[in-house]
Amino acid sequence: MRSRTFTPTRSQVWTAARFIAQSVPPRILIVDDYVDSADALAAFLATCGFETRVAYNGCDALSIANEWHPDSIVLDIAMPGVSGLAVARTLRGSPATASVPLLAYTAYETRDNYAQLRDGGFDAVCAKPIDPLMVVEILTTLLGTAALRQVYSLRS
Repeated sequence: MRSRTFTPTRSQVWTAARFIAQSVPPRILIVDDYVDSADALAAFLATCGFETRVAYNGCDALSIANEWHPDSIVLDIAMPGVSGLAVARTLRGSPATASVPLLAYTAYETRDNYAQLRDGGFDAVCAKPIDPLMVVEILTTLLGTAALRQVYSLRS
């Protein structure tokens, strides 16, 4: 399953991101072993109003997630050592990070591994290369969904 085709205008995405951010920018952890890709996405997201941190491997991602408490995580799947799927399963198994929205950011998306990624705890999947504005749109949607979940859990 490929990423859905949608090309929002730059102002639509930035407005949505700022709306979600309100006065406190959402924290986004980007995890990718390809340093240039991770740094470029982090810089772009920062210009859109997100607070970002970067990890270049799965072990560092787990450490940062537990210390920094991101609002969402963009997670590469194919990484040496601890894979993104293993990181996702670990995050879902911890009460502190179980509800953090996870975006699989992978060059190897196929119909077969899509189900595996969903079972592994990912909330959304996007295939590389992707327009960074689409990543902003997906994150905005995930963060909005997470905010709604929090509101409904307070009512229960």
